[in-house]
Amino acid sequence: MFNVAVFFHRCSRRISIAFTFLLAGILGGVPAIAAAQQGGVSVLTQHNDNHRTGANLQETRLTPANVNRRQFGLLFKDEVDDQIYGQPLVVAGVKIGGGVHDIVVVATVNNSVYAFDADHPGPAYWQNNFGPAASVNDAYFGCADLNGKFGIVGTPVIDPAHRTLYVVSLSVEHAHFVQKLHALSLRTGQERKPGPVVISADGFNPLRQNQRPALLLDRGVVYIGYSSHCDNGFYHGLLFAYDTRTLRRIAVFNVTPTGNGGSIWQSGQGPAADSHGNIYFTTSNGDWDGRWNFSESLLKLSTRFGLALSDWFTPSNYPLLNHADLDLDSSGVLLIPGLHLATADGKQGMLYLLNTRHLGHLGDAAAVQTLQASITELNGGPVYWDGARVGPAIYVWGQDDVLRGYRLIGGRLETRPFAHGDITSGFPGGMLSLSANGKHDGIVWANTLARQGSQHHYGVHHFANLGVLRAYPARHPSQELWDSDRHFTRDHCGNISKNAPPTIANGKVYLASFGQRQSGTGRLCVYGLLPGVSGAAKK
Repeated sequence: MFNVAVFFHRCSRRISIAFTFLLAGILGGVPAIAAAQQGGVSVLTQHNDNHRTGANLQETRLTPANVNRRQFGLLFKDEVDDQIYGQPLVVAGVKIGGGVHDIVVVATVNNSVYAFDADHPGPAYWQNNFGPAASVNDAYFGCADLNGKFGIVGTPVIDPAHRTLYVVSLSVEHAHFVQKLHALSLRTGQERKPGPVVISADGFNPLRQNQRPALLLDRGVVYIGYSSHCDNGFYHGLLFAYDTRTLRRIAVFNVTPTGNGGSIWQSGQGPAADSHGNIYFTTSNGDWDGRWNFSESLLKLSTRFGLALSDWFTPSNYPLLNHADLDLDSSGVLLIPGLHLATADGKQGMLYLLNTRHLGHLGDAAAVQTLQASITELNGGPVYWDGARVGPAIYVWGQDDVLRGYRLIGGRLETRPFAHGDITSGFPGGMLSLSANGKHDGIVWANTLARQGSQHHYGVHHFANLGVLRAYPARHPSQELWDSDRHFTRDHCGNISKNAPPTIANGKVYLASFGQRQSGTGRLCVYGLLPGVSGAAKK
């Protein structure tokens, strides 16, 4: 049905948004560089861009030649008030603190957002707290997908043109649970009017619905996805769309409108968007009928008139995936740049390569390719790089498996990895990001568990949950360059933030951590070239 309000809303936004993106430059719909005039690179959204490639291709300082134990290591730590589940975001050239500085933004489950200096240790330029956060003690969820509070879980997103950060909180207000969308000034951390706004919809339970995936910003609209807590109770996979100017809700899509389930969680990865404004995401176990309800599927939504299902893919074995809790969406969608291809992969370790112009609906035969990319579940999403010597390739690191690289040749992935590592990691495997200087000096960065294959995500023993940051040359991912265990007393960051990939920008690597304990503590660790090393940043 034609939606007149949405049509005129979109028309009124196009001129200003087009001009903004012309100035900023876009990669998959989100500006990749927000402050080119200062020479800095910004990472404004989870996994770097709306294609969710996970790659910063303008990293000129960190190379396979200088990322080693002698030249590279921990520079400083910033402590925060609780766990960080989302990926740190970096904004270059912000007028703040009496000057122009690069900042790094993190959000915690205690409903706090911090803006730290990206190059020097705290205190924070600002901190904003949204009040008492909900916690696992407020309801019985049947498991510990989160260990304590869960005020802010999904990674925020940043609009560089208007210097605004969007984030969703879950608060306890007058004995009621409330989820709100906030729009914060990057300079001060204060709310921008007319925010904040309460998130609501028919069938939406603010306590049961977990705002797990990262936010997506595309064409003046912020998209907010929802999952559940361990499939407990009645819930839906939901995707909300809010106008960034008015914070008015303009659409909501329900994965299972006449059923139950179908979470959008993706281990924290956000929905993807292509250059035409189509939105892509995968769903978990729940009801499926191929008409209204679409669990265990990859969905493509058109945003031309709100949010409408335009295409979909469901694996042949979706009944098994549902019955055995083998969610297709333990990883998010990667849209491969320059090609009409997308990947979907989940707890089976099976990777589906799909044609975004024709997803094919039900059955593996509709896929361009099916590939057993890991021996077990893949979490968070692959990363992509087109290197000078390797060529187009994706990298994955499954749970209880090793890092693997697969070349993309002729529109298909080679069935055998061109290289693989020799270190295994328990849950979640490796949460990956990539840095490179265009087609050269590629490095795969991985947030992993310290002990090999021994610990599940809700363990509480301190030592067993220590994280390790690792670096591999993207040309030869079998040869580790560096890891934070090699000089443990200097470089360790604490307990692993289970689904947060590292962020690489301007010669530094930003890693989220749960800190000293599995709840109630949190930390941001910043790595880079050590003082005195040639090429180290001087500011």
